[in-house]
Amino acid sequence: MQHNQFIIPVLLAFTSFAQANVTFSNPDGSLGEPVNYSQFQSVLKASELQISDPEGKKGNKEYFALDGDFSGIVNPYFYVDKNSEALVFKMKQTHLRNEVRVHNNFRTDLPNKHYTLSAEVEIIDPMGSMKDSDSKQNEITFLQVHNKGLDNQGTHNVPHPLLRVVWKENNNGVKGHFWGIVKNNAVICKGTFGKKNKDKEMCKADVAYKKYDLGKAPIGKATAFDITVGNKKLLIDVDGERLVEHDIDYWRHLLSYFKAGVYNQFTNGMSEAHFYKLQYKAIETE
Repeated sequence: MQHNQFIIPVLLAFTSFAQANVTFSNPDGSLGEPVNYSQFQSVLKASELQISDPEGKKGNKEYFALDGDFSGIVNPYFYVDKNSEALVFKMKQTHLRNEVRVHNNFRTDLPNKHYTLSAEVEIIDPMGSMKDSDSKQNEITFLQVHNKGLDNQGTHNVPHPLLRVVWKENNNGVKGHFWGIVKNNAVICKGTFGKKNKDKEMCKADVAYKKYDLGKAPIGKATAFDITVGNKKLLIDVDGERLVEHDIDYWRHLLSYFKAGVYNQFTNGMSEAHFYKLQYKAIETE
């Protein structure tokens, strides 16, 4: 027997927009307010918004809707297209983001608990987004499994996502494909705690990461992704086909969480992703 549970922790709300450089407005009412669309209610109520000031410094971000209340959270970077009813995420410049972060920090090793993020998403004209980029990476990350650390306080978190699902311009001659980039160990390879490891074999790119080709990104249509984590496995289904089944026993000590939206790893452009479906669920089996 299965019990579908939406886990919505109660957190303190971020009460003052004046403290942030990010502003929310919809003066002419042309933008759909995401909170008003029933198909996105479950994931929004279980999430917060992490969004950058598009005119700010590299890596900046602000936090909103910490209690899952997205009332008034709408601007030209985060809205619903009234015609298609797609939830739209946009962001300018490199290493800036616009993502919903599901609150629940979950274990990945329990055999009877599985967590799934489902999305139907179209990356809008990514080649146009990157036409003036001088980055060698040229990626848009739009789905993630990240980690909180050993506990909900964030003790000893690993500054690397377990999974990034990306649109990548060129990967060794394979152009315009989706990729699942999986951290292949729980070793910290950057920052203060990664200094002792960064030059070791376990931090070399082809050892620390495994790249799964998730297929060529279609033009003008959405692709369905289902990411499931549980029982020491990371599973990725694309348009209903299981493409990834990755053993993540090495991740069992870390609490993980989902993110969806856009995170830019290119320069001099604007990313845009349209989510026609975005759902989160926790499934417990007896």
